[in-house]
Amino acid sequence: MRGYASHVRTLLSTLATAEGRSESRISLEIAVSDADVQYIHTDPNADPGTTPIDEGVKAFESLRQWVLSGAVSASSEKVRLVQPARKPAAALDFMRTVRLGPTFEGSYILTVYIPVPPQIGQTEIEVDHPKIKLLSQPFQRRVSLKLREATSAALNAADDVLHRRVGMEAFTSRAENGVNANLCEALAGFSSPDGGEAIIDFSWALSRPVEPADPIRLTRDQGDVLREAAIKLRAAAPEEDVVVIGAVVRLHREGALGAGEVSIAGIVDGGVNDRLRRIWLDLSETDYSAATRAHESGATVSVTGSLVKKGNRYVLQNPSGFSVRSDNP
Repeated sequence: MRGYASHVRTLLSTLATAEGRSESRISLEIAVSDADVQYIHTDPNADPGTTPIDEGVKAFESLRQWVLSGAVSASSEKVRLVQPARKPAAALDFMRTVRLGPTFEGSYILTVYIPVPPQIGQTEIEVDHPKIKLLSQPFQRRVSLKLREATSAALNAADDVLHRRVGMEAFTSRAENGVNANLCEALAGFSSPDGGEAIIDFSWALSRPVEPADPIRLTRDQGDVLREAAIKLRAAAPEEDVVVIGAVVRLHREGALGAGEVSIAGIVDGGVNDRLRRIWLDLSETDYSAATRAHESGATVSVTGSLVKKGNRYVLQNPSGFSVRSDNP
């Protein structure tokens, strides 16, 4: 059509003015109309459109953890203060469909695409009960909605701590809304220690429309509270059914026989990342003897239990299934 490009530029310019958003943001949402797009505006102390490399890596890691926390919460109705190390299959399958989008200038803006199946006809269940309405949505949209609900609840909890001097019950009372240690850690990772506030903006797929919602703002003070809350939530509630894989690096018991304490340098199987941790646990006499042999030979071991952080230590409670791995050389 003659003048097409000019008409489109005028249209984008008009929309940008009316909505108070950039033309690039609007054109992006038109191009990906089949996905919920979440924008994380970090505000580092750096030139516009850039971020210190350490803060950038931390922000991207936090973005993945944030989306995963929403997927795990949407996968199960069980309320947890700390999400399990082994994530539900539905959450992991969903994460394989999520995509990172381009960054934008202004502050340093991360984007993430959550593909959402289109609505065909009037397929939504017309009821007033919020839970039934939620279940009528596809899983991908339920994750987006859970992320918004949980993020708002976590920041409200942080405000209660800051302004009303409420304790940890501000967070534990909102666990049913998806507030947990994993979410709090992720949100704290969006906050720059030397920069300004972060902004989380939700944009919904045009193929399955939702009423627009205001952006959520995250201040540095809220980030500090969220970081501390995550530590206390992990201390209050262990990660259950954790499988630790690693090498025995320390052994201690009072006598020549009996139970003893060991330390394993290893990773949590199926965890979000492969971060090496030093984990302490008590073993029976039989398992302690097996751990001693593994230590002497440098063999890899595995053990199952509930992981909790006590001070600076990770402790595996109620250990079971201690074994030397068959894949050792």
